[in-house]
Amino acid sequence: MKRVFTTALILPLGVAITGCSRGPEMGVVHGKVTLNGEPVPFAYVHFQPTSPPGTYSGSYANEAGEYKLIYTKDLKGAPVGKYEVTVRTANKEELQVEDKTTGKLVTPTLPKGYKANLEANFEREVAKGDNSLDFEIARK
Repeated sequence: MKRVFTTALILPLGVAITGCSRGPEMGVVHGKVTLNGEPVPFAYVHFQPTSPPGTYSGSYANEAGEYKLIYTKDLKGAPVGKYEVTVRTANKEELQVEDKTTGKLVTPTLPKGYKANLEANFEREVAKGDNSLDFEIARK
């Protein structure tokens, strides 16, 4: 009788611990940032969850304006839910990269026509699986 009672207590605890370690249900999020149909290189894309509230995901776009969200070091994308999204161009200090020959941080040459001080806000929803979410910034 005592063994059955102990097993009855331990089994649900093991299931609860295992269920908690999985983390949030995630969606892979990627897309492109454009201005008047042209790519916006090095834009910063910030997904702040609103429903349910939680930790943000973010990413810098590459030279072609393409981004892939990062949630944590090990999790890519964003938890399933609704988001307020801020897309802005990065400043030069944010863009510093390591020079492979010297090991020093340098600011890359920004492409011709790089637009500073752009910012736009959007609302988006992330679903389980693949989410291709593009952002067109309207110039004011």
